[in-house]
Amino acid sequence: MTIQNATLYIWIYAGTFGSRPVDPAYVLYKEVKTGGDVITFEISELVKDYVDVTFTGDYNSLVETAWVEWEMVRVYDDTSTDTLTGEYIAINGYGYFEDGINPLLPKATLISNSVIYNLSGENMYIPILTGTDGAYKAEYYDGPTLLRTDTFGTSIVNITADTIDYTADTTNVTADMTFVPGASSNIIVRVIPPSDTTDIVVTKEDNLVETFKVKTIEECKYSPYKVSFLNKYGVVQDLWFFKRRDERLQISKSNYLQNTIQENSTGVNYSLNQASQVPTDFKVTKSLKLNTGFIDEQFNEVIQELMLAESAWIHEDSQVYPILPTTSSLDYKTQLNDKLINFTVEFDYAYNEINLIK
Repeated sequence: MTIQNATLYIWIYAGTFGSRPVDPAYVLYKEVKTGGDVITFEISELVKDYVDVTFTGDYNSLVETAWVEWEMVRVYDDTSTDTLTGEYIAINGYGYFEDGINPLLPKATLISNSVIYNLSGENMYIPILTGTDGAYKAEYYDGPTLLRTDTFGTSIVNITADTIDYTADTTNVTADMTFVPGASSNIIVRVIPPSDTTDIVVTKEDNLVETFKVKTIEECKYSPYKVSFLNKYGVVQDLWFFKRRDERLQISKSNYLQNTIQENSTGVNYSLNQASQVPTDFKVTKSLKLNTGFIDEQFNEVIQELMLAESAWIHEDSQVYPILPTTSSLDYKTQLNDKLINFTVEFDYAYNEINLIK
């Protein structure tokens, strides 16, 4: 038998897995190319339109994923048909050219760095993929001393997230969606290691181990700022900037000429106190420049992902504000060449300082 055509039905939705809408988001139809026997559908851009990232600073209400269910009906040259189905959790990530076509998540801990810098007294929020091909436990150490173990996977059922936390081994972790036994078992959780953690060991379902070193910084001279951004794995990652901060305001405006002539019974005159040139159409952009402080050279990759991020936020004054990385070039640094490595990144606040939202 040779395939003749295929129809692909795609449902994309948030919330509880299995609660897909009646009508699919997309219905795609393709016929086989002459002389061919393969039909390919490219759906990444279609799915991306439905993955809305929402972050307010509350990691319990963070939304960064969507559910995708699909059904494909294939028709063959003898008029027979078959149907394929599947489901996935969708994230707004990307791969590099060197990764090849359709790269898969290479690890369970969804950050590129194996050294984590954290401000003393602040929680760490580490995104971990669980379920099939993901992690089943995370262990936290203070030197050689085991502080706590979080387990994931087969022992976790009926997890509802974006609104509700669940408990694993007495530790609260938050998923983005709902895990239903027998359905897609890949979910993303955020673990909060104990404050005195120095080492983290994440074990995957295939027993491969990912290790991380935690370096706690007590900055006394500058005010540290945390930036959250959508990394290459499609999840929100935190990055602390510990050193100098510079701010800048850029204003553009137009002027129009105002007629100030006054006519009255005594004649025609104008006021020396009234402006004839009036400014209008103000555009006010506030920008800032942040410095990481001295960090490991592996943060070349992290800074690159920050510069490529579609969404980023800065935590300040108990609020989270959207920002746009504006630094457009990166000089890769090494400890051999540069000795001490500091990265400087510039940002614009992603709004007009004068409120134009009516």
